[in-house]
Amino acid sequence: MPVEKYAEEYKMDHKRRGKAVIFNHEFFNYLPHRQGSEVDVRSLRRTYEALGFEVIIHSNFKYAEIEKAIIECKFKQVVLN
Repeated sequence: MPVEKYAEEYKMDHKRRGKAVIFNHEFFNYLPHRQGSEVDVRSLRRTYEALGFEVIIHSNFKYAEIEKAIIECKFKQVVLN
């Protein structure tokens, strides 16, 4: 059963929780190296996996790669539903 648009809680008792997609950006063209992002990613991964989500991590993607990954996630979701 889908969650209503303005539901106060996310339904967490179904078998397949879904996917948690994490985009980790540690290196930038014109900014200093962002230290510590891997620690954040590990923490997020543990948390989402503990909640039963499939975790997908993308690191240092460029704009076009991010856009492609999002489109692929949306397409796979439509195909699976």
